[in-house]
Amino acid sequence: MKVNPSAAEPEAREAERPPAELARRLALRTWWLPWLFGAIAIGLVVVIAVPDGESTDLGTRVPAELPTSSHEVIYEVTGAGKSPEIKYIVDGVAQTEEVEGTQLQWRKELTLEVGPGNGIVQIMASNSGKAKEISCSIKVDGDIAHRAKATGEFSAVACSSVIRPKSG
Repeated sequence: MKVNPSAAEPEAREAERPPAELARRLALRTWWLPWLFGAIAIGLVVVIAVPDGESTDLGTRVPAELPTSSHEVIYEVTGAGKSPEIKYIVDGVAQTEEVEGTQLQWRKELTLEVGPGNGIVQIMASNSGKAKEISCSIKVDGDIAHRAKATGEFSAVACSSVIRPKSG
C-alpha cells in the first residue's frame, strides 16, 4: 500500500512547529470565547437583578421597626453589717453607679428601656471583715433573673443577667 504523502504532511508539519506557534494558532481560533462568556455573565446579571413585573424603586421600602421595651428591675444585696462597696448598671448597657459604706439590707428599684439590642443588668458587692456572707439578687419584671451568695470575710458577690426586648 502506498501512503499519500500529502495526507500525512499536515500532521508532520504540526509536530514540527514550535509551542509558541501552536499557542498563537489556538488563540487565533478561539478569540471569541471570552466575549461569549462575558455576554452570558451580563445576561445572567440582568435576569437576576431585574425581577419580572416588580418595581426596582428602593425608595418605597419601609424600614422594619425593631422592638424596644421597658422593664422594672430590682437589685438587692443582703448580709450583715455594712458593705464597703456596691456597684450596679443603671442604663442596661454600661453606665454604672456606686454606693459606698451602706448598711445591708440594700435595695434599688429602677426602670430600664431595652432595645433593639439586649440589655444587661449586673450588680457587684463586697462585705466587710465582720460579716460571714453576702448575697445578691436581680429581679426583672417580678421574676428572679439571678441570685448568688458568697461566704467568708471580705468576700465579693456578683449577679448578672441579659434582658431581651419584648416583641409586639
